[in-house]
Amino acid sequence: MDNLKFSYIEPRTKQLISAEVGLVLSFFTVLFVFVIIIFSYLSFQIEAFNKEKIALKHQIEQNNFYADEVAKDIQILQLNLKLSKELNERNKFFKDSIKNILNLVPDKITLSKLELEENRLVVYGETPTKDLYNLLMLAPLRSIFDKSYTSFYLLENGWYRFVSYNSMDENLTIFRNRFKDENEEE
Repeated sequence: MDNLKFSYIEPRTKQLISAEVGLVLSFFTVLFVFVIIIFSYLSFQIEAFNKEKIALKHQIEQNNFYADEVAKDIQILQLNLKLSKELNERNKFFKDSIKNILNLVPDKITLSKLELEENRLVVYGETPTKDLYNLLMLAPLRSIFDKSYTSFYLLENGWYRFVSYNSMDENLTIFRNRFKDENEEE
């Protein structure tokens, strides 16, 4: 009974996937693999760009920090330059003043020592009389300095040794400089 057939043709074997469906599935598989490769590549590139962005951000912050430090250094240098100009002007003023004082010293008065500090001048010397000193030395010193005080010591030969303390008042010096600046602007 096994040999009994009900049909005159022999049945074809059925395939699980037809050729058309296989072609469509292979196209979608290749497309899916291609999309996964593109996605992986783009993810890698995005990660690399993010790392580079962070590195550049740190570099910008570091450059800004250095720029701020350089700006502070420039301000300090400008302040030092201004202070050095003021000091140079003050030194020139003192130099000219002392030069004028030394030019005004009469032949009879002998200077033995000068001590110059920031706002103070101490003069040591000998004079034949107090009046000669007061007349020829004290007047020019008072025209330059705000405060002048002189002490005399009698020597054995009849001359006087003197020590003259001369100082400038800081408040008056500021006023004098301001007055000088206003006159220069006019």
